[in-house]
Amino acid sequence: MINTIRCSGVPEHFNLPWKLMIEEGRLKEEGIDLDWIDNPSGTGSLCQELKEGNIDIAILLLEGAIKNIHEGLPAKIVSTYVESPLIWGVHTGVNSSLTKENLLDPSFAISRPTSGSHLMAHVYARDNNVTITENSFDIINDLNGAIKSLKQNDNQLFLWEKYTTKPLVDTGVFNRIDVCPTPWPAFVVVVQKDFLEKNKELVNHITSKVLEQAQVIKNKTDASELIASRYGLKQEDAQQWLTEIQWAETVHNDIKSIELASDTLLELGVIEEKPIASNLIVDEITLSL
Repeated sequence: MINTIRCSGVPEHFNLPWKLMIEEGRLKEEGIDLDWIDNPSGTGSLCQELKEGNIDIAILLLEGAIKNIHEGLPAKIVSTYVESPLIWGVHTGVNSSLTKENLLDPSFAISRPTSGSHLMAHVYARDNNVTITENSFDIINDLNGAIKSLKQNDNQLFLWEKYTTKPLVDTGVFNRIDVCPTPWPAFVVVVQKDFLEKNKELVNHITSKVLEQAQVIKNKTDASELIASRYGLKQEDAQQWLTEIQWAETVHNDIKSIELASDTLLELGVIEEKPIASNLIVDEITLSL
């Protein structure tokens, strides 16, 4: 019997299936004990937690998972978690004169290096002909850090999931000047290598059950009300988000999307060589029950 399985991800609506499954004890009756740890700093911080052995399973942005595993993170991608793209809001402070048409070589607030806010800043800069170097980034750790930083820096941009920041836009804390969708699925399930090697079938079973829970949420008549109340959103925003989100229905890896994200990271100079996709993912044959 293994100890409590430590799972972690951002405290956002994407991860509600994990929280509800744990709260409802859906796996406890099978003797599986899960613990969920919110990590507001995102993918870069989650990778560090995996590296240090503080967590067993993490929900990571695909691009961050690729870069970190390629560069030595002892973990594997087990499955696509969210198949739809992440819609990044591009934000400024309310007193900033930056617009989509007038970016003026801005700096970027990022949660930490190799985070989604860091990697997608490269994508956004490329798509908008903005010149950036590693000196273009200011580390702000989390959303609260971004609030402080954008208030003090009128020439700074901050990329974060647009519904998470929507309440801050509505209340005049941020301006949202643009959006930047990922060209690939948003999130993947990543598991620490040693834990995975000892518990492959268990990991597959847990992932499958979480994806089942996601479909239950998607089909709930009161889902928008539940999400709005738990994540501080307006119900109409929660309802709109539900029309856009597509959780994976089965445990699988999307090799084409991994290849696309890897090619993009290489093109942007974020990685020095393209990883072999099969080196990033778990051997799916060994995961079959």
